Amino acid sequence: MENKFLVNIRKIEEIEEYKKVGITTFLFPLNSFCVGYDGEFSLKEIEDIIEANKYLLINRVLDCEAVDSLYKILRDVKNIKGIIFEDIAVYNITKKLNLNVELIYFPNHFNTNVSTVNFFLERVDSVFIANELTKDEINYITEKANKEVVVQVFGYNQTMYSRRKLLTNFSREFLLPLHNPNTLIEKVSKISFKAIENEYGTVLYSGKIFDGLELLTLSNVKYFYINTTFISLEDVINTIKKVKTELNTDKGFLEKETIYKLKEVAK
Repeated sequence: MENKFLVNIRKIEEIEEYKKVGITTFLFPLNSFCVGYDGEFSLKEIEDIIEANKYLLINRVLDCEAVDSLYKILRDVKNIKGIIFEDIAVYNITKKLNLNVELIYFPNHFNTNVSTVNFFLERVDSVFIANELTKDEINYITEKANKEVVVQVFGYNQTMYSRRKLLTNFSREFLLPLHNPNTLIEKVSKISFKAIENEYGTVLYSGKIFDGLELLTLSNVKYFYINTTFISLEDVINTIKKVKTELNTDKGFLEKETIYKLKEVAK
């Protein structure tokens, strides 16, 4: 099972520790082209790593200047298994450059139904299934998908991405100290969110760690994704080894249907 895990890396030295528990596939946020992660790497740092399956993460919404810059960077890419991306411009760049890499589409909130998933699977190697779905809905989509998909099974779930620097703007407006990352609490519901920003925007994560390890029984899955953002290496490894931890977890939407997504309708 461990070789089915995809884990994002926060520090290079973590890789050897993950290998000890059988994990060999890693996600590396590409410096200057990611938002919402607490570890980023240059392309050279990633390429220099050996004996690992390496995917680049590019999850910024790109402007024209960023597209031009990324084109120049990816032109000479080597020793990379694939690219996991959000902006369709990344797809167009890889096709224009004729790169021999896997492409995995990761739009966070949009792959909520079979039609959308299979539309993109005709064009890319795999897609991430959205995290706002119930267990039954995820099971249905994975069964009907035309290729293996990626499913997040552990880690904070992304709830929002803004191109604005929300933490900085708030601190300036109300003359408050800037804390980045920070925990935000909605006054009425008392629901908390973890917020992290860089110069390209702000991402909000759920206040509790999503524990969807029960999804490991799913078939037709290329990778089970673990988002390690804000979680210690020790806690991630203990989770993989099924060692009891004191982490603040919940089941996300696995047992509670959301009302704002496109609903799957059986024909």
